[in-house]
Amino acid sequence: MREDPYDDNDPTRSRRRRSIITFTIVLLLLFFAVWYAMSYIRADGSPSERASSSTTQSSPSTCGITPEQVEVNVYNATNRDGLAGRVASQLTARGFDVKTVANDPKKAKLDGVGNLRYGSNGRSGAKLVGLHTGSFEMIQDARKRTSVDVVLGPKFTKLVPEADIKPC
Repeated sequence: MREDPYDDNDPTRSRRRRSIITFTIVLLLLFFAVWYAMSYIRADGSPSERASSSTTQSSPSTCGITPEQVEVNVYNATNRDGLAGRVASQLTARGFDVKTVANDPKKAKLDGVGNLRYGSNGRSGAKLVGLHTGSFEMIQDARKRTSVDVVLGPKFTKLVPEADIKPC
């Protein structure tokens, strides 16, 4: 009697078939996970943000200081994921030296658009950043560094358009 090559009762054949199916499913899951991650990363910045960042030049010197001379930390005090990262990218595109991007370490409960925290040595930098952020509350603290903390509040929507920035 001849053995049927397509016999489904052959344990080796069914094990091989299960292995191929499992491997295919794992590859498909991996593909879709990477695809989802890439779409999430691309959605992080809108096309207008990417276009403006590639053509934007640093702002002219205002307040006696240029954006390149200002160290900025961007903190998110809202429950909106990725907000600090998007604003940090925009500030970097405008020439600011962004050092830290994170949730607000002081865990401030803000009601407005945000705060600018700075020390006495960072007053001119805070004024320049304030031109870009708009109506943020200016808060001087005891730090000696020249860095400026941009703390984004729940009513923050966007930075001031570069065309609307007026010199100090």
